[in-house]
Amino acid sequence: MASNLSREKLLFYAAAGGLGGFAAWGAAEPFLGIRSVYARDVIFGALIGFFIAAFLASIEALSVGQWKQALRGIVSGGFIGLLGGAIGLFVAEIAFDILHGIVGRTLGWAVLGVFVGLGVGWASRSNLRRRNGVLGGIAGGALGGFFYQSLTSTFPQAFGRAIAIIVLGLLIGFFIGLVGELLKRGWLMVVRSQSRNAREGREYPLVKAVTIIGRAEECDIGLFGDKSVQGHHAIIRQEGRNYFISPTGGGQVLLNRQPVSGRQPLHSGDRVEVGGTLFLFRERTQSAQR
Repeated sequence: MASNLSREKLLFYAAAGGLGGFAAWGAAEPFLGIRSVYARDVIFGALIGFFIAAFLASIEALSVGQWKQALRGIVSGGFIGLLGGAIGLFVAEIAFDILHGIVGRTLGWAVLGVFVGLGVGWASRSNLRRRNGVLGGIAGGALGGFFYQSLTSTFPQAFGRAIAIIVLGLLIGFFIGLVGELLKRGWLMVVRSQSRNAREGREYPLVKAVTIIGRAEECDIGLFGDKSVQGHHAIIRQEGRNYFISPTGGGQVLLNRQPVSGRQPLHSGDRVEVGGTLFLFRERTQSAQR
């Protein structure tokens, strides 16, 4: 199973979460002078949730220039993260008053992590990514809460908060990526490509019932800069445990060097060519049996 994990994606999500945490710290620090503890925590949590969720929900689209999808991730993911952060820190303050110390902080940050993960999944419009986001968010948030309490108790306040929030974002991002990698069933891996964004070795998890491949910005797998690729070139459908590919928009698709007409089932190890890009299709269930 370890060989199926994309270390690049784990580092990518961890870095995005850490950057979101750093931005959150910068935005939230001026509000810490508010006298009301609960008002301060609600604003503090809302800003942390917004920035971490916005970074994580948009970073993949931003990395390949899909600006509309990135904006959707910032808006939808950030809003849910903002709401969850406010609720999470409010819960954390109540739990801290009752339970004190690490237990209270851990519970509150876990709630924040759930909403951040939900926001990341919501932006992708995929139920599987929502599930993965929630599971990863609660794990990263809870562990981040543990470190938050420890770091802010060890270091001077401003410095300790900065490190703690960055670590929180990093852990939430890492665990969201880890859960997604552990639970992925089918994915396409780029073998070679003439597209400017589909670099060799990049993996595209198939997490939606319908995955669109093409040159249009709204495609789930965008192949930009390759003029041999149509706007909507191919569709992969997931039906139960099976995947099927079919051409669309007049584009030609090759499956194991044979043209695809109608729809064809995919099997682990199949080679799929779309324009100048060659993918290798992999399935965890079948690859694990080999």
